Order: sequence, then C-alpha cells, then structure tokens
Amino acid sequence: MAKNQQFVRFDKVDKSYDGKVLVVKDLNLDIAEGEFITMLGPSGSGKTTCLMMLAGFETPTNGEIYLDANPISNIPPHKRGIGMVFQNYALFPHMTVARNVMFGMTGFPRAVRRQRACELLERVGMVESAEAMPHTLSGGQQQRVALARSLARQPAVMLLDEPFSSLDVNLRDEVREITLRLLCESHTVTMMVTHDPQEA
Repeated sequence: MAKNQQFVRFDKVDKSYDGKVLVVKDLNLDIAEGEFITMLGPSGSGKTTCLMMLAGFETPTNGEIYLDANPISNIPPHKRGIGMVFQNYALFPHMTVARNVMFGMTGFPRAVRRQRACELLERVGMVESAEAMPHTLSGGQQQRVALARSLARQPAVMLLDEPFSSLDVNLRDEVREITLRLLCESHTVTMMVTHDPQEA
C-alpha cells in the first residue's frame, strides 16, 4: 500500500498572538505517513507554536491544518489522535508510573490498559518502577515514562517538544536512542522541534 504523502498538511498557516506580529508565517508543509521530521531553529522562532497548533492547543490565525486529508482546526485536542512529549515530562505527580501510562486509554477494560502499560514500560526499561511515584525518578526515567504514556494511546502522530534538552548528556543519548527505536518500530508520524543542530 502506498504511503499517504500528505498525512499531515500545513496549508498557508499563519499564527499571530497580538494581531500584528506573525510568529508563524505562510507555513506550507507536508508530512508523509511514517515520516520523522525535525524543525530546527532558535527560541522564539515559532517551532513550538507549530506543534501546539497541530495538537490543538492553539488555533491558526489563517490557513488550515489537515490530518489524513481532514481539516482539524475545529477538532478538540483529545479527538485528534496525537501524542505529545514535553520538555518538562508533564507527568501527574499524584499517580504511579503505571497509572500515568494508563491515563487516557479510556474505553478499554482496566486489565487491557494495565497490560499495555506494562508492555510499554518494559520496552522503555521502566517496568520495575511501575508502582513508583514520579518524584522518586530521575529526569531520564521520567522522560521514558512520558514517552510510554504518549505511545499508550497508539497515536497517529507524535509531537516531541525539545524532549531531551533538560537531560544531562549521558541520559540524553540513552533516552534519544530508546525514543527513536520505538517510534521507528511503530511507524508513527513524528514531528520534533529543537534548537540544537547536533540533535537535529
């Protein structure tokens, strides 16, 4: 089966927060199924804004974003099938590691959610910490849990917002390798932003 070459499409997208300055200007971008792309640029260049518009946390000022040929500007974030890994992990502090990963897999029996959480934690090397609380984990461990949580929903698109920048060099390499391996295996469309040329 041929890949959809326009699975994600930004069509003449502008974004302004104040009605005067365009943070994103006339963005035209096609991302094919299974493709991994990186947006590289300095802080304030609009990279994260592009992710936020695709995720549904921001709305384009002009233009349209399409997902599998369907316009998504009026679709709420939780109905877009998009996973996101943030720079600051964004784990729920009152939930165990396993419950963090299970979060959002609504509509499935608890046993199914638990099994998938365990499978993903195994793949990111965190299954032994399933009942731990996030504050007891290192930064690298928390980021691996955040990755597992995002993949648990089997998203059509994965967004990575500077996901490795807060980790020290050794952890960064380890978590990056795990992330790339899992995303390549899942054939998930991935869009990552970074200001680091080497990482890009």
